[in-house]
Amino acid sequence: MFQSLRFFDQRAVLALLAVAAQALTVAQAQAPQPGPPGEVVGVGNFAHIVNDMDVSLAFYRDVLGLKVGVSTEFSANPAIQAMTNTPGAQSRIATLNVPGLEMGIELIEYKDIERHKQTPRFVDPGAANIALRLRDLNAVFPAIEKFPGVKVITAGGKPVTIETPNGTLHIVFIQDPDGFVVELIDGAAPPAGAPAGNVVAGAAFEPTVANSEETIRFYNDLLGFNFKLGEAFNSNQEMAATAGAPGASFRQSQSLIPGTSVTMTLIEFKDIERKMLSGRGQDPGTTVLQLEVRDVTALTAKLAAAGVPIISIGGKPVQVGPGLKIAIVRDPNNMQIELVERAPQ
Repeated sequence: MFQSLRFFDQRAVLALLAVAAQALTVAQAQAPQPGPPGEVVGVGNFAHIVNDMDVSLAFYRDVLGLKVGVSTEFSANPAIQAMTNTPGAQSRIATLNVPGLEMGIELIEYKDIERHKQTPRFVDPGAANIALRLRDLNAVFPAIEKFPGVKVITAGGKPVTIETPNGTLHIVFIQDPDGFVVELIDGAAPPAGAPAGNVVAGAAFEPTVANSEETIRFYNDLLGFNFKLGEAFNSNQEMAATAGAPGASFRQSQSLIPGTSVTMTLIEFKDIERKMLSGRGQDPGTTVLQLEVRDVTALTAKLAAAGVPIISIGGKPVQVGPGLKIAIVRDPNNMQIELVERAPQ
């Protein structure tokens, strides 16, 4: 399920995540060194539970141009059913490589089980977004806005131009056919060694949270992250409207994912109506963050003792394959976290 990808300049995250920035910049500094591993030692993919794999692939592969890594057919794997608490279901998976990012995108579709489609909004706790840097946003945008099920959430329904000290950025926020938020940006030269195609780089993973303090306690105290609380809410309405949240204020808290150079940014909105997502493992629109851990059995027991909901059947990790053991839990925002332990090679 996991792809190992090289990470793009993380100091460019505030430029790529427009809603995060007080003034968007495209930094060209060296990427930060990986944070020290602890309970968590690495990162996998940002998994999307999708309604129709063929539709999702047509968008990410054919419109945006991301390359497919792994693709499987439907199968009824008892270990996966136990891991995801989807008894009797068949599932299929496709992974998409995001240039320059240690985290990929994983698409998962279920059948032979009841599903309830989620309708996530960027402001809803449990939602999440990822940013993609494009070679030419204007060239691909007509195909994006015409794609069935895609919603442009930036005010005005078109990319907007933002002036920064380092130049002009062109940016738009959209929702894919399953409601996942994607930030698309260009306006600067591609990084050295950027691959052919329209997507030349990726930025960090950004989940939406209900309460920053509670979420930070969870990740720092139980998983060994080092989040710093973003104390001030940003009321910049240009940014809020660009991100599809007119009238809202927002604050962000950041940490490297332990053992990686990947920045994870928590975003909390206020002054706007929000609704916590509650999707199950099979429900389209559900977000899953995959983390590699040192000892999944010990960590799952620790989380269960702390009252963290364990999704996997029996409340324990599942042996999915040789040298591969996985458990799925929920964070305080109902976002699913897939904890993966791999045997040393």
